[in-house]
Amino acid sequence: MNSESSNIFDRLQEKAGEILAETPTLFAYGIADPDDFPALRDVQLAAYMDPGLPPESYFHVEIRLETLLEETLAVPVAAARILNAAPLTFHGAVLSAGRVIYSRDERGRIAFEEGVWTKYLDLRHMLACGPQPAEEDAVTIPREEVTERLEQLEGHISHARGLVDAPSTEPITQAAGRYYLQSAITCCLAICLNLSVTLKLRPPRDLADIPEVLAEVSLLDVDVVRELTRLIAIRDQLVYDPGKAETVQSHELPDYLASLERFARAIRERLEM
Repeated sequence: MNSESSNIFDRLQEKAGEILAETPTLFAYGIADPDDFPALRDVQLAAYMDPGLPPESYFHVEIRLETLLEETLAVPVAAARILNAAPLTFHGAVLSAGRVIYSRDERGRIAFEEGVWTKYLDLRHMLACGPQPAEEDAVTIPREEVTERLEQLEGHISHARGLVDAPSTEPITQAAGRYYLQSAITCCLAICLNLSVTLKLRPPRDLADIPEVLAEVSLLDVDVVRELTRLIAIRDQLVYDPGKAETVQSHELPDYLASLERFARAIRERLEM
């Protein structure tokens, strides 16, 4: 952070209560060191609003916040962003490069940060485990890697099918079904990320956005995207909220497995594998 940015941040931290007290802001972050996050390069403030604020008001509130920043900090141009509707990648960048400068809802802020870190690190881990963008212009579909992931996916589906064919109310059997389901959905995400990176498509905003990235270049059709998005929401429960995850019952598995099989079939057909 250069001296000018440091001075602006210090003034923002000092004046945050004065700037934000009359706005619907619950908590806010000053952007201290945005160098590694291009999306934050010109942003001074990221604020989380009262959930009762209608989304259609966000733009006007951002303009109001920017006006207050310019007046209070004596800067010619200021930028503020509302976190409520921002993508997960932006949330992660704010928590990485920002510092809390205002809060009137500590419980809500802590819950927000816990949720963001859990999902953001999950997404970053998936991206890190996938292929890195190639520098050359030529694009080659990584058929070997995709085939390997498809075989893993189909193996998880087969194991889960075995549980469906021999139903049991034993807790360990229920847990096994949830494990195979979670693992199968994770394979789908890995396949999608592999293809999106290899094809140099736009980065996903969050996990739920991954199918949309492939749909934008017609690699997945609307029905498959809808089903995979539903499955990603189920995976969110299984990974991030184990208490809720127990509500995923064995009798629901056949429907989920059918969706997973349609995804695998769609990938094989599109890539002629």
